[in-house]
Amino acid sequence: MTLLLFDIDGTLVTVNGAGRSAITNTLSDLLDAPISTKGISFSGRTDPEILRSVLSHNGHDPTGETLEAALEAYVTAAQNAIQPQHVQPLPGVRSLLRTLTRREDVHLALVTGNVEPIAYHKLDAVGLADHFSTGAFGSDHAERDALPPLALRRARENTGHAFSRDRTIVIGDTDRDVQCARATGVRSVAVCTGGSDREALAECSPDALLENLNDWSRFEETVLDAAR
Repeated sequence: MTLLLFDIDGTLVTVNGAGRSAITNTLSDLLDAPISTKGISFSGRTDPEILRSVLSHNGHDPTGETLEAALEAYVTAAQNAIQPQHVQPLPGVRSLLRTLTRREDVHLALVTGNVEPIAYHKLDAVGLADHFSTGAFGSDHAERDALPPLALRRARENTGHAFSRDRTIVIGDTDRDVQCARATGVRSVAVCTGGSDREALAECSPDALLENLNDWSRFEETVLDAAR
């Protein structure tokens, strides 16, 4: 059986900036001070890592109780801010997930920097959450490289199947997705649907590089057949 570990933002869906606004507004309210996220990249990073960067960038303590309070407030704010009209599934994703879910030789899980409630909130907004019963999230660990091993363990517990690392594949849109797969010793597939262009992703040397998830035959050949 093949385990497919999907990133969310830029891979499965796109969100039109509501998450960044939620962080700005949350921290401004929490700290009673203006907050800027200018120049801070959110791409491929976990929510705790992003919050730490924003706090530090604005001269505030990025650790301890401040970070804990920021995360708690952010979850509520993001769920209120990110409405269904803000979330769009990327090309081919609905069809791909339906096809994969029907296959007995494939199991789907998540590896995302989103904290778990926000991950499922975004997927719920476009009717994709039911495809994923488990995964690893930014709420589990601030370091993205720590997430695939956790997702792998949870998938084993969830299915009773001992997934091998050469049949485990991280699918994402940034160099950090490729890096976390490499750090875990599993395969990586990069898709050019997020913030990174094809040339930048190619430089990361993923095991496969796709323009998008809209071509089933290409996905089957490049991802599933290559893992056998």
